[in-house]
Amino acid sequence: MSEQPDFSKFQFKRILMNDTQRKMVAVEGNFNGCSKPAVIVMEKYAFDKASIMNVCSSGTKFTKDVENDVYKSFTCVPQYNENISSNKMDLIHPATQKHILKFSSQPLYIVQETKEMYQEITLPFILDNSLSLQWVYNCLEYTSEKERIKYDTACEKDKDDNLNGFLLIPDLKWSGKLDELYLLAIIKRRNIKSLRDLTSKHLPLLKNILNKGTAAIYRLYGVPLSQLRIYVHYQPSFYHFHVHFTYLMHIPPGINTEKAHLLSTVINNIELLGDYYQSSTMNFVIKEGDPLFSCFEDKGILSKSKLLIESIKQ
Repeated sequence: MSEQPDFSKFQFKRILMNDTQRKMVAVEGNFNGCSKPAVIVMEKYAFDKASIMNVCSSGTKFTKDVENDVYKSFTCVPQYNENISSNKMDLIHPATQKHILKFSSQPLYIVQETKEMYQEITLPFILDNSLSLQWVYNCLEYTSEKERIKYDTACEKDKDDNLNGFLLIPDLKWSGKLDELYLLAIIKRRNIKSLRDLTSKHLPLLKNILNKGTAAIYRLYGVPLSQLRIYVHYQPSFYHFHVHFTYLMHIPPGINTEKAHLLSTVINNIELLGDYYQSSTMNFVIKEGDPLFSCFEDKGILSKSKLLIESIKQ
């Protein structure tokens, strides 16, 4: 059996890979007195109940980073050893059942939503059951998170700012590290809920977000357009139109093909057909516990797929 390596003698050379989704890093270096290179791969263990309670214990120092309506974000550092890597914690309080559902692990289903299904089922549901947009309006009215705004079209005194304007603000999921870059472009108009509302008249707004958003990010962080993933969710988590900007090497949740639509593709589709997103069949994922799932199930739309899954299990 080989002897235990002395990691105190490891000489760091470079980071080979930093997987922000798996919280795994690979580094190259060597041990003192040895010319042969070494690769060390480190990965954080998954949270369990004990580690969660340890973070939430009285021995942890909490620094509030963001507060807006029911949403708060903290940096958590163990007081007994401030050299230990800190944790990021988001708090939603008071949380609604929709918040709880959003973060719950449940069976997933694909909905192939026709324009008729959207008008008859989805639209009435989201008008009655959407999460509160108060935190969005707080940002737009500069009553919360004003200091976090990274770019505001109003600073350019654009005469069309109310129509085509937007704010660029860090997403709560962004840790602040450049390789995990994550910003949201939140439009100033309040009459666009999602992709389904977009038509050719919105092309100036979409191109404004694409061009000015990428220019602002390059100016602020040095990340070019070719290294940005710029996309829209359908279904979105909140129904005020917004665009996600993330670093291409970062793998945040919600970039899978059944949810994310590249902004450049959205623009191209509308240029080809002005009412593309009113007339197209849209695919999206839904959780079994989502009340919208029950609406589709009651109409017999999801029942066949559910029966198929049950037959496969048997």
